Amino acid sequence: MKMLPQVLFWLGLISVPFAWLVWYFGSEIEIIRPVLARINDPALRAALQEAHAERLGIWVAVWPVSLLVLIQILEKKMQG
Repeated sequence: MKMLPQVLFWLGLISVPFAWLVWYFGSEIEIIRPVLARINDPALRAALQEAHAERLGIWVAVWPVSLLVLIQILEKKMQG
């Protein structure tokens, strides 16, 4: 149980550059391709891809904060 806060800490640190990568490359991720492939307007498709990349990057960027807060909670529970 003492190793869990340390693992969460490193996962929190690793998820920061991962969020940057997801934000930058998010429009190229294949998950959204089938939906966007049906859109005929290239400008609309590009705008939706960029918006999806931003939302996905924000979602991943919440991970470090969540993990670091969870570390604090676990350490307080382990001490008291």
